[in-house]
Amino acid sequence: MRTSIFRVAALAAFATTFVASIAHAAQPLLPAGASDQIPQRLAVLPAPGGAIERKPVAFSWALDPNEALSDPAPFLAESREYWMTVEAAELQRGVPLQMTAPGALIRVSPAKGSAGLRANDFSVNAGSRKIGIAQAADAETLRKAGMDASAGTQVIRLGDGSGAGRHLLRAANARGRYVVHVFEPASDRVLFARADRNHALAGSPMRVSIGATDAGRNIGVASQALLVAPDGSSQPVAVRDALGGGQEAIFTVPATASQAKGLWELQVFGDVGDVPRDARTAFAVGQPTARFGGIFGVDAANLRVSLPVEAASPGRYEARGTLYATAKDGSLRPVSQAHAAAWMEAGDGMLVLQFGRAHVPAGYGAPFEVRQLELNDQGRIAPIESRARGARF
Repeated sequence: MRTSIFRVAALAAFATTFVASIAHAAQPLLPAGASDQIPQRLAVLPAPGGAIERKPVAFSWALDPNEALSDPAPFLAESREYWMTVEAAELQRGVPLQMTAPGALIRVSPAKGSAGLRANDFSVNAGSRKIGIAQAADAETLRKAGMDASAGTQVIRLGDGSGAGRHLLRAANARGRYVVHVFEPASDRVLFARADRNHALAGSPMRVSIGATDAGRNIGVASQALLVAPDGSSQPVAVRDALGGGQEAIFTVPATASQAKGLWELQVFGDVGDVPRDARTAFAVGQPTARFGGIFGVDAANLRVSLPVEAASPGRYEARGTLYATAKDGSLRPVSQAHAAAWMEAGDGMLVLQFGRAHVPAGYGAPFEVRQLELNDQGRIAPIESRARGARF
């Protein structure tokens, strides 16, 4: 309680100084929307390493008010593929692979210490019928095409005789353990997964929608999910039926999320009809090292918006926002975008968005709104706060 009282008093004192410095009353930021990302806690981290610019920078540019702006939709993963790990004895006997369409691609990658295989080591059968191999590519060929492939990897594309049904993949020379990846580019059976946002804060909840289609028609799916960090560590995630159909995975990103660079993944595994499918949806995770102070000051004549920032960790922070002005028909249109960045030590700081008065076309004016308001941790490459509607004046 004492800490909370002291924090409020300190912020109030800072706000008083802030207000006096611009000679305008402070106003609260607009209430957060359902899709906004607002840090509920702050993380104390050491200063980011490496050479990071310390000099403040601010700039803005004009926007065409007739061009509508939209945020990128969260990534939609659509899967016509699945993976499995098999032992050499299984490959020698024959690994069953369920197919739904001709022309499947099968990639076989040896684990560390396992024997590499060549295209002519493989045979594929559907019952008593031998399936032709239309094309093959080894690791060197894949690398030349820009793909990451371990030594001994082979990709084969099924040809004559392939299609829907159970196939057996054999390799008599298999020694060790292998990852088998099946991709059916012509399949109508699709598993999909979409996170509710492209980035999240460590310690915050996320939801991933899961569904399946067969020839474009929604069908039921029973799936499992695994949350995988950039460093490869993983944990299972519960999946439940969703209202309105499909399934969803609702989970909390660990508060101690690894600082390893890269995207997090939710890997989803399910059967679409009688064929397995694996989907992977990716999103960024950042630590909440700072947040907006919840108020802003504005010099309306000069279109200057001042934003207090509460930083728990030293770093270079950036604010960005889009200014919307009111047109003659009463609608709000985007006219200017501004960015501002500066190095901050832990404590209270300020970032100022200077929109260009010249960016406001004739016939446009108040009231104004700052939308797509964001706070980013540049040194740690993390978006930490975002508001669809930030301020109105």
